[in-house]
Amino acid sequence: MPILTSFLIVCAASLFAVLVYMMMKLKAVGTPTCGHQINLEARPEKCLVVIDVQEDFTRNTGKNAFDPVARDGALERIADEIRTARSRDEHVVFITNVFRDWPVVLAMKLVTGGIGTPGRQGLRLDRMLDVAEGPVFEKSIGDSFSNSKFEDWLEQQNIGHLTLVGLDACHCVQLTAKGGRSRGFRVEILEAATLTTRPDKWAALKGPLRAAGVVV
Repeated sequence: MPILTSFLIVCAASLFAVLVYMMMKLKAVGTPTCGHQINLEARPEKCLVVIDVQEDFTRNTGKNAFDPVARDGALERIADEIRTARSRDEHVVFITNVFRDWPVVLAMKLVTGGIGTPGRQGLRLDRMLDVAEGPVFEKSIGDSFSNSKFEDWLEQQNIGHLTLVGLDACHCVQLTAKGGRSRGFRVEILEAATLTTRPDKWAALKGPLRAAGVVV
């Protein structure tokens, strides 16, 4: 086989492998995780889970920006829920999203200008939130359970009931809800304390979520 032909075959195979890898990583962003079943009776504690309320997303002014009125209303409601949970001595945890896999980082840079990618000031939690000493866990795909440290922390705190707020309802919120239900958690989504750029899609998602046992 001529050297040039062999070289072209190797290049084509390498390119195909890279494309497959990219597709797998991009698909993982929107796929809920699965894990071991919890003993719900042994985990009576409740937790408010604040998902991805970071200024790269909440203060974005691009074509995929949230409606400012809806955004401010949801942020006020989230802030209220944080205060209420703390007044009841319930747990509050914050989840942040930072895209780390290079195919996803590349896609975000090409499509959105790089929001959610490493090194940006907008990765900080929104200025309207009182984070205080609350624990913060980072993820790089939609489902918050993709970070095993978050799951371990829930176990350490004997938490079995999750109340989800944040964004985007059609993506990370509903994926986290599915990840929680697959493990046996009680899961509730506070719709008024969520944001989405696709209310039509969210309306279609609520039925399947309720069928899976999520309270919406």
